[in-house]
Amino acid sequence: MMRYSYRKYCRPAVVFLAALIGSSLSCADENTDLQFHGFLSQGYLLSDGNNFYGNSLRGSTDYREAGINSTWRASPTLNFAGQIISRDAGNTDNGDVKVDFLFADIKTFESDASGLGFRLGRVRNAFGLYNDTRDVLFTRPTILMPQAVYFEGNGFRELFFASDGIQLYSYWDSDENSTNFNFTLGRDKSLSADILRNLFGASASLVHKAEFKTPIFMQLLHSRNGGDSKFAFSMLNVHLDLHSNSSFFSDLTLDASGYVFSAQKNLATWTFTAEYSLLSTEFRTSLGNEVNEIESAYLQAQYRIRPEFTLTSRYEYIVLDRDNRSETDGHHLVFGARWTPSPSWIVDIDVYGIRGQSGIPGVDNVDNMPISERTEIFSVMIGYRF
Repeated sequence: MMRYSYRKYCRPAVVFLAALIGSSLSCADENTDLQFHGFLSQGYLLSDGNNFYGNSLRGSTDYREAGINSTWRASPTLNFAGQIISRDAGNTDNGDVKVDFLFADIKTFESDASGLGFRLGRVRNAFGLYNDTRDVLFTRPTILMPQAVYFEGNGFRELFFASDGIQLYSYWDSDENSTNFNFTLGRDKSLSADILRNLFGASASLVHKAEFKTPIFMQLLHSRNGGDSKFAFSMLNVHLDLHSNSSFFSDLTLDASGYVFSAQKNLATWTFTAEYSLLSTEFRTSLGNEVNEIESAYLQAQYRIRPEFTLTSRYEYIVLDRDNRSETDGHHLVFGARWTPSPSWIVDIDVYGIRGQSGIPGVDNVDNMPISERTEIFSVMIGYRF
């Protein structure tokens, strides 16, 4: 498989997307096929027990997201989409401007009831119900994504959200039902120092090079009665090659594969969501192999008091090692309130109660070791979009 330079890929992409957005400013009124949108959100977190996204034990504003995206319908069968983002999340993300996604969408077949196409570039991975829309506060259920499935606090967003490669998609519609299929085959890419630090903490210094090999993501999503009910099966398969600085260790490899079952029911004033995940990992070193299974699930209820006011509650259960369930389990309890005074503005207030160490960003707690088994978080986030 061909290797590539991230800088060579990223720099032209930024220029292209900037030109696309700049063109949209001057052409938006003349050409409705060219659109741009943006978002900005700022959070505040105050915690007890452990830090979460900055020094939240004293109160942290080190959680913000800003992005600009654009779409261009070049022809009935060819579309382009891209997004530039800056995300600051404590020590797990440093706020650098990055190309979040950038792809060409080529539709090869379309009828009244079905369609088939593929996307080329940096494509969003369909995984679970929220992964491919997790970048905007408006499309997340709470300020922090459900830890049980999306590894929010572990700083893995860069690995899960998008892949450089090709994505095949298809859909079938019948009456009030719809079925969607996505399959993504990613290219090899080198992991940044930030990702290595999120993955391995202080041990990241032993790795001088790491490669993310041919990630695969797949999802089958079925909606009934116009979206009143949703069911999905998602899977992933990834491989990491780690090249060590130490002569004591040979090169290391990490294989991970897993799946997620998702279900959602939308009623007039209630939405119920449940997801179950099982992730298997195999870590190979010169000293032997270590196999582990991570099991997790959550149940979430959202109640709309009025169209602009929503209350959310969620219970998450995480087991970091199924063979050692009693000592590696974690429990998260979440309560939240959301106010959307207008389509452009949103205010979220959430309270998190975390028992166990799952989801706690170790890189934010280097000076706060050992990690406490109890964490409470009060968070507020204000978001704007256009």
